[in-house]
Amino acid sequence: MKARDPKLFIHAAAFAALVLILGLAHARVNATLRYDRAALEAGQLWRLFSAHLVHLNHWHTLMNLAGLGLILFFFRDLLDRRRFWLWFLVSAPLVSLAMLLLDRGLDWYVGLSGLLQGLLVYCLLIGWRGNPVLHSLVLALVVGRLIWEQMPGYDLDYLRAWIHGRVYVNAHLYGALSGALLALGQLGRSAIQARA
Repeated sequence: MKARDPKLFIHAAAFAALVLILGLAHARVNATLRYDRAALEAGQLWRLFSAHLVHLNHWHTLMNLAGLGLILFFFRDLLDRRRFWLWFLVSAPLVSLAMLLLDRGLDWYVGLSGLLQGLLVYCLLIGWRGNPVLHSLVLALVVGRLIWEQMPGYDLDYLRAWIHGRVYVNAHLYGALSGALLALGQLGRSAIQARA
């Protein structure tokens, strides 16, 4: 499978390097960069984006970077630099705003995992025509897992010791929805352009 854009990996590597540096420096940077309800309400709007670049510790960082690497590898025929940055610039504020508006009890949050759900759903939808059976199967698994995460009593206890915190599953749901919106918007635009 050939890469759609060979320079994508340079951009993704720069993004990953930033996430890694911030992850290693989490004790010093998280207070300034994390999603923080009070700070956002006070006008610190950079947190809409930066919240997804910082992590609880180095294990949390490495797990999310591994997820990013897998998505980039498996969907290298669909992603390019434009789509990569569009994903981040659309999904980051959408997920943060969803938390701000819908999760009134959430005071703070860090992590890339919500956005990774968005990137995965985005790729599955925009590439669906190329491999509908496989993409539908994976999409069904993603949706099933998102539903399972919303069930009462869901908790990944084994991850707490690694990441020093609990998995905030609503971020996954909001991320997946942001990826779906982004894909539907792009597919709709392509359909309009094809008719013109």
